Amino acid sequence: MSTELAIGVVDLEARAEAAMAPLMQKVNALQITSMETYLAADGMISMVREAVGVRETELGPTKKSATETWQNACALWKKYVTDPLEACKVLDRKRTAWKRDEDRKREEAAEKARREEQKRLADEKLALAARLDSAGMKEQATAVLDAPIAPVAVPEPVKVETPKGQTIIECWQGRVVDADAVPRDFCSPDLVKIGRYAKLMKGKAVTPGVVYEDVGSVRRKA
Repeated sequence: MSTELAIGVVDLEARAEAAMAPLMQKVNALQITSMETYLAADGMISMVREAVGVRETELGPTKKSATETWQNACALWKKYVTDPLEACKVLDRKRTAWKRDEDRKREEAAEKARREEQKRLADEKLALAARLDSAGMKEQATAVLDAPIAPVAVPEPVKVETPKGQTIIECWQGRVVDADAVPRDFCSPDLVKIGRYAKLMKGKAVTPGVVYEDVGSVRRKA
């Protein structure tokens, strides 16, 4: 906020405080206990609306200028701060997903190699026993078949290295694929939809678990 705008706001606040504070004290203190106070409230509301009209005229330009400045700043912040950081997060998620998939593939490849080696040794064992049996060496063939095969040790697969200074942490999120199957504990009433339905149906509105009531409002003629 510029210095000129800040000074202007201070001046406007001083004038508004001087005009509105005494009036609002009376409004907040008024209790509706009789016909006299009931009618007094109507006159007081008119006084407040008149005073508010003056404030709207005085504060309107400053509010508009400040709002436009704020909106422009927010747009720049989103474009040059929020969006780039979000793009980095998306890239990080893509990289993490690739790393996990790559590590999984390497582990599966290592396990496949272990099973294939185990099968190769078992086939060699059977082939040797068959040759011994064909040569009339049944005892030796039986001994070969009864001998255990040593477990195959496959070197631990090298995982994709995480850049220094970074740590991959779990970040689970939920994505609804079947809204009807979501337990009630994870749902909340749509108050916006309930409000629209109440305005449309008025006294005829009926919804299980919801009480509709006329909270009342006053519309004053201009």
